[in-house]
Order: sequence, then structure tokens, then C-alpha cells
Amino acid sequence: MKIRGKLITAFFIMTIIPIALIFLCVTAILNKENSVLADTYNINEETFHNYDIVINPVSFFHHIALADYQAITKLTEESPDQFLDKQFLDKANKSLLKRGAYIIIIKDSQFYYIGNKKKFEKLEDIPIQSSYDEPASHLTYIDNKTSSIIKEISFYFTDHALGQALLVVDFSNVPSRWFSAVKDIVLAIFLILFSTGTLLVIWIYQSILRPLDTLRLATMQIGTGNLNEPIHVSSSDEIGKLCRDFEEMRIRLKSMVEEQIQSEENIREMISNISHDLKTPITAIKGYAEGILDGVADTPEKQQKYLQTIYAKANDVTYLIDELSLFSKVERNSFAYNFVSVNLENYFTDCIEDVSLDLESKNITIDYYNTTDKNTCILVDTEQLKRVLHNIIENAVKYNDKPDGHISVRIEETKTKPAAPPLYRQLKEDGSDLFPQKKPDEFIQVQIEDNGPGIAANDIPHIFDRFYRADASRNSSKRGSGLGLAIVRMIISDHGGKVWAESIEGVGTSFYFTLKKDRKEVTTN
Repeated sequence: MKIRGKLITAFFIMTIIPIALIFLCVTAILNKENSVLADTYNINEETFHNYDIVINPVSFFHHIALADYQAITKLTEESPDQFLDKQFLDKANKSLLKRGAYIIIIKDSQFYYIGNKKKFEKLEDIPIQSSYDEPASHLTYIDNKTSSIIKEISFYFTDHALGQALLVVDFSNVPSRWFSAVKDIVLAIFLILFSTGTLLVIWIYQSILRPLDTLRLATMQIGTGNLNEPIHVSSSDEIGKLCRDFEEMRIRLKSMVEEQIQSEENIREMISNISHDLKTPITAIKGYAEGILDGVADTPEKQQKYLQTIYAKANDVTYLIDELSLFSKVERNSFAYNFVSVNLENYFTDCIEDVSLDLESKNITIDYYNTTDKNTCILVDTEQLKRVLHNIIENAVKYNDKPDGHISVRIEETKTKPAAPPLYRQLKEDGSDLFPQKKPDEFIQVQIEDNGPGIAANDIPHIFDRFYRADASRNSSKRGSGLGLAIVRMIISDHGGKVWAESIEGVGTSFYFTLKKDRKEVTTN
């Protein structure tokens, strides 16, 4: 759930849910109190609603002992003389006393029967009528002193004597019941608000604050240089996405640091190797030079041999210095290119001739096949492309393990797949295509294959990485810095092509790279 959804949910938790729960609790509490009052004062629950005591107290007091009042009224109309029967009155009054009420009978302005004399004496005023008045024959009074309701019924006995039946109902326990209900309602509201607030705080903490705290701790860990502590956040909101992005950043930072450490280790190893390799030719140059100076080479043949050795060792030093220079350029990813259009056939023929003599001296043959048009041109940096060929062929020569080595160079033309045409043709105002179909790029694919020991399948994806040397323990005697194929990839990439390799162990390796054709064709001389 997103934070927006959580805020909306929090709004419902803090408003709608408490209101609904409070309404249900208040209804339940009032319903309970109403049941008690209905049983106490003989109120018909069908006519007495839960909120009458709050919203309509007049209706509440009207319904107090209403059934008893209606029974007394019916008796006054049908058999009024029963109110002169004290045995009947005692029985009826006994039933009324259980509900906090009692009856008073007045005949000719004289008290004939009093159901509860103790409470009667505390009444503040008794409505005694001297004559029958039809509009005032059914009245209700409230005695504030004793918290009583007095319901009066005026009637005539059969002897035409004026009678009054007073139903006195004590409602003094109604306020206490009301205050008890109010306390229960307040307590219920407090518990509801406290519970919903607690649940909301726990939910907010679990879904928002805890991930933020986790993110803060992870930031502190990264600040101290510890990149090994992962961030475990399962939420799908914006904070969860932020934590996942932060985790991806941590992984990338860790990878970069590890690469940096590995690169520094490779640099130290390479410098150590080159420093060690420099000592050997320099020591030889120094020794042979001292031999010439000391007269050890006392014949022209010895002097010639010493000088040739010094020259060869100087070439080794030059190679190592070139490696250091290349390393500096690789680190900066900066090669200076001078692109020119050259004839493919002429260029590769010259390159093959340059290396063929050196390969023959090492008992390695080279074959060259070109199936492209003789007028095909390529736009390349001739020196850098020559470095590509030299690095790949030198790599094959370096690891050749057969007495009769063989290298073949094959060149053919290839094309990229054309883009899918649009579903509907879109035209400009002049009628031309808004998105004209581009011609597929034409490439030249160069394959350099050898019959060497091959490369293991798990090494193939890494051979173009800087400083990577397959089976370093086996190749430790081979001169090199591990930058040759990395330079090849960089140069070919800068030429707009790609490079890859395929190999079968014990059979040989094939290196492939592509070059873009120059659309401007030139004819050979």
C-alpha cells in the first residue's frame, strides 16, 4: 500500500471507525439502561426508544408507569367503586411498590387511601380538586422535592362523590442511572480512542517508521564503510521502493569498491611484474655493455653478438614501456583516433604481410580469405586497428602449444536486421514519410582462428576484462599485462563494432569483430 493509501486508511481509523464504534457502544449502553428503566417503571419498550432519555425526556417521563396509569384510568371508567375496596387497593399498591410507585385515593377532597405514608409525608404539594373539571381530569405533576411524578385521574364514584386517583412514581434513581450511563459512555469513548490510536501508532511504526529506521541504520553502516549489511524491507510503498533503490545502490557501491580493490591489486601485480621483467633485460644490457667495455668481446663476431643481444633486450624494455603507456590510456579510457577511409583488401593484405614473416620464424602459418568486394572501404584508425590485429594474433602465438601452428583470417560482409516497419505509414505535408525506413547498417566481419589449446567455457565471458588472464598459474611464464584483449574491445567499440570469441578446448579459438563499411566506395589502383 502506498503512503497516500496509508494516510487515507489512517484517516478512517481515526475518524470513521471510532465514530462507528462509539455509536454502537452508546447505543448498547443506552439500550441496557432503557431495559432497566423499562422493567423498573413498567414502560412499553416498543414505544420507548434508546435515545428518548437524552433527546426527548418529556416522552420518557410520559411513558413512566404509563401502563399502570392506563389500567387505573380504565378502572375509573368501568368500576370506580373498586377504589373504595381497601383490600383491592392493598393488592394493587403492593404491585406498584415493586416498581417504585404507589397510589393515593381521594374522595370528596378527603384522603381515603395512601399507599406509602412515609413518602406521602415528604410530598411538597398534593393537587386536590374540589369540583370535577373535564379538561383537568387527567393531569401530570412533578414534585421536585421528592423527585416524584404525580399522575392524576379525576372521576365520579357511583354515589356521585368526586374521586381522585393519584399515581405517584418515584424517579429519584433515574439521574443516578443516567450518570452511570454517562460514565460508561465516557469510558467506552476513551477506550475506543485509546485502542484505535494505539493500533494506528503500531501500524504507522511498522509500515513507515521502522523502514525509515532501517534505512537510517543502513546509511550509518555505509557511512562507516560497511557495505555488507543488506536492507530487508518487504513493503511496497514509496519507502519500500526507496529502500530497494538504496539496496541496489549499496550493491553497486560494493561492486564498485570490489572492482576498485581488484583493479588496485591488478595494478600492483602488473607493476610488480613489469618491474621484475625490466630487471632482466636491463641487467643483460648492463652485463653485455660491460663485456664490450672490458674487452671481453675481443672479436668482431663477439661484438656483433653482444650488440644484437643488447638490441633485443632494449626492444623488450621498449615493449614493457609501451605496456605502461597503454595501461595509462586504458585507465583514462582515452585513445586518440584518426579515422580515415581505406580500402579493405589493400589494408588487410598489408597487415597480413607485416606479420607473416615473424610468424614463419616461429613455425606458424597464416591464411587470408576475403569474400567482400574488392572496392569495399572501411572508415578506421589504421594504427589502432593494426593494434587490434596484432594483439589478437600475438595472443594466439603466445599460447600456441603445437609444433605447427596455424592462423586463418577470414573477412566477409554482414548486415544488421532492419527495423520492423510501422503499422501505419505516416506522411509529412509534402507527402514524404515522416519516419523513413533506414537502410540496415552494413558491417565487415573479421574472423581470426587459431589451432591453439583453446579457452575454457567459464573463462570466455571474462577474457575481454582488464587484467584478466585465464589460468593465471599456467600463464605466469607468458609475457603480458592482461590488457591486450581489453584494448581490443575498447578500440572495436569506439569504431562502432563489437567483438566476441568462440573456443573449443584442445581444438582452437576464433575471435570475431565487426567494422562498419564506409558508404563511399573507392576503386583499387
